[in-house]
Amino acid sequence: MRRSSGKPQGGKSSQRSAAPTGRPSAGRGGRPAPAGRGGPPARHSQSRSPQGRPGQTQARGSSQATNSSLSKSWRQIAGTHAVKEALHVRPESIKQAYVQINLTNTPEIKELLQIFKAKNIRCEEKSEMELAKICAGHQGAIIFSDYNPAFDYTQQGWEEQSMIVALDGVEDPHNLGAILRTSWLMGVDGMIIPQDRAVGLTPTVHKVACGGVEHVEIARINNFSDPFATLKEAGFWVYGLSHKATKSIYDIQYPEKVIWVLGAEDKGLRTTTERICDELVSIPQASADASYNVSVATAMALAETKRQWAKKNN
Repeated sequence: MRRSSGKPQGGKSSQRSAAPTGRPSAGRGGRPAPAGRGGPPARHSQSRSPQGRPGQTQARGSSQATNSSLSKSWRQIAGTHAVKEALHVRPESIKQAYVQINLTNTPEIKELLQIFKAKNIRCEEKSEMELAKICAGHQGAIIFSDYNPAFDYTQQGWEEQSMIVALDGVEDPHNLGAILRTSWLMGVDGMIIPQDRAVGLTPTVHKVACGGVEHVEIARINNFSDPFATLKEAGFWVYGLSHKATKSIYDIQYPEKVIWVLGAEDKGLRTTTERICDELVSIPQASADASYNVSVATAMALAETKRQWAKKNN
């Protein structure tokens, strides 16, 4: 159920009808309206395997036999930081590990080998070329997890202050990885991304996220209308970052539950996505001909929200 009025003035593109200036005391589903600037918020991842190598849990067999034993549904987690975090958070989900054969005497790989042995995780040595076929920046370690973090946006019992990130067609794995890393550290509750025409949880995404994938669950759904409607009923307000906006992220006082929506690297938000946002906002910039990287823009929006929340809490 949508509100008939009460969207902040100037938040949508000038090509669409202007939003009404007044705001009701409560929005859809009892969702209080956030105040404008100055007012209080509305609601309160062919090698040899010599026997006896220190720390090695199991020697590898033939590549053909090994590859056939790996499920396509398993996440491939590359990079030492991402591997360590997955081992820390959910070691029981790790079904296989690969390490680079000529790096087994380096401190980081030695540490991983000890963990693999202690947790009885099958580990095999691979050449750098073999690992690079999975992820170019593997840092000498790749593990396989059978756990896929799925975000249930229909859940009940949200925290008083909650944030969700929705990415409308981000295709660069480095961008998604950076956003997941930032979202983890900013305490984001979950992420929504399309099933089609958007990057998923690739090995590179895991590597760049440095463990963030283990902490930020993801829902993959092409049409944002249903999840947004559900979340709006739970009290969330939806803010889309767009160059079309007349208000900046610093002109809004954010409520206790926020969804930040960011568009594809070269296209921005789809028109259909813009229409289901409560407000479009922009980030000030010195040149109108340039744009922020989507991961940088996400960090700025999340940081401003957290800053305002911290100020209110004090």
